[in-house]
Amino acid sequence: MTTEPPLGVIPKWLHDEHRTKDIAAAIERRISARSEIPLEWFEEYNNLIRNQAKK
Repeated sequence: MTTEPPLGVIPKWLHDEHRTKDIAAAIERRISARSEIPLEWFEEYNNLIRNQAKK
């Protein structure tokens, strides 16, 4: 019987890709609800996009 090693963390690039999609979806939900969008969301989204474009 073989045992597999414990799972680690997902790679940062994959985390950032998912996070970018999550933030975009959250922004769209806020727009649909006509609610304010925290500026931090835009800042984080822009930073993630910039970092992904560099690679």
